Amino acid sequence: MYLVKLLAKKEVAEKTTAFFFEKPKGFKFVPGQFIEIYLAKTLTHEFSIASSPKEKELMIATRMRPSAFKKSLNKLKIGNQAKIGGPFGQFVLHKNKKIPAVFLAGGIGITPFRSMIKDHLNRKITLFYSNRREKDATFLEELKTLQNRNFKLTPLMTKKNGKHIDQKMIKDNVNGWQKTIYYAVGSTGFVQSMVNMLSEMKMKPEQIKTENFSGY
Repeated sequence: MYLVKLLAKKEVAEKTTAFFFEKPKGFKFVPGQFIEIYLAKTLTHEFSIASSPKEKELMIATRMRPSAFKKSLNKLKIGNQAKIGGPFGQFVLHKNKKIPAVFLAGGIGITPFRSMIKDHLNRKITLFYSNRREKDATFLEELKTLQNRNFKLTPLMTKKNGKHIDQKMIKDNVNGWQKTIYYAVGSTGFVQSMVNMLSEMKMKPEQIKTENFSGY
């Protein structure tokens, strides 16, 4: 357990706020892991770490809902302290860098992927990022600037054009899609739809890694 100060907070999409906490001395994590924030005995919440290990602060981002926890989180002033625990979780990139990764992100499910992408710009990664509208898409403009010969971004705005992540889109945009490892993060419904699609594409269970974000 660590006691950390809130250093900054800013809106990173509509009704979505990023909170920047000081990184405790000696705190090490792997991109994709999460922390738990404790604001009171009964007010705790898990958050994927959206910052990369190379960045100075620990950053999380969340949709701001009228829950007791998020109201308390939003009331934190710069310099206030919070307790955090972690890091936790096994949702991390596979070690074999020769095998490409495909990230399937629904909404705020982008947070662990930002950490992975910032830390692994030399790896073959294709990100399909689904949101209702551009103003809902957390980190979208930053992700556009990170594109290079290894990292490819395909944003989809479902309200604008009705497009969703589908088999054809993956097959058209991912070389060697049959031998790729897929990572899906988002709401329970989004993740289940991605798993169903990948199963129909005859992906093996070991090629599919998921993380459900409930309560958003």
